Amino acid sequence: MEADIKELATAAWRLEKWLDNLNAERKMAAKSALRSINKYIAGCNVEVKDPLGSKFDPGLAVEVVNNEAPELPEEELMIIETLAPYVYRNGELIQYARVIIGSEIKEAKENREIKEESAVSPTKKVTASSAKNIPAKKKNKKRNQKKKKKKKNKRK
Repeated sequence: MEADIKELATAAWRLEKWLDNLNAERKMAAKSALRSINKYIAGCNVEVKDPLGSKFDPGLAVEVVNNEAPELPEEELMIIETLAPYVYRNGELIQYARVIIGSEIKEAKENREIKEESAVSPTKKVTASSAKNIPAKKKNKKRNQKKKKKKKNKRK
């Protein structure tokens, strides 16, 4: 049971990260399903935490998959990408995070899926000093502005 809930929590976290960067028509339905999954996970006293942007410490409960800045001293390294989050059950760590460490945070690639096709923008990088300013959920400003214009035009 515990292995299943860890896998479910990790899959829900990955789905949420993917949906945050998806521009598709049926995003709302997927978000609704994800809320149901997260409600179930929370009901099992499971919590998921993403260490992205945290200062790296060799004592952290993480599995380092890659060090993209091996020339830097350990005290200057940070977690620049999370491959799998921490998973806690009843406050106890049941899954280590899998991470990549380095000096610049990689932003998620944006997925602009339209029907069957998809296009991915190149990876954007953020410096360690600006890592604190990354919003939890990025919004596509142009898309939102276009929607507002359409609504205004319909009212006229």
